[in-house]
Amino acid sequence: MVTRVDHIDLRVSDVEGSVAFFKRLGFVEVRRTEPPRHSVEVALPGPDQVVFEVRPAGEGKTGINHVAFKIEGADTLEQLKAAGITFNRESNYVADTGRTVSNFRDSDGTSWQLTD
Repeated sequence: MVTRVDHIDLRVSDVEGSVAFFKRLGFVEVRRTEPPRHSVEVALPGPDQVVFEVRPAGEGKTGINHVAFKIEGADTLEQLKAAGITFNRESNYVADTGRTVSNFRDSDGTSWQLTD
């Protein structure tokens, strides 16, 4: 079952400048990873806030890379597959963040993610 928005992955031209911007809005730094990932996670204070994962755009375009939804239940992926969702990556553990993620795209090609 999809339970809430977990995080929004943002690709930016200046990670530190973007983090400073979010901090001016009242966000706090939650986690920072080392290169090559070099991401900084920020969120509003308080429990169960949506995390913005700020990452370098590199040669790619800036903006929202994907929105990730938190899931519960071992059968969620199978239920979504039965409903017609096709995953291009399933149950991939990301050591830097401690999340296990599964990726898929909608009919417009927008990237979405599920995480435990």
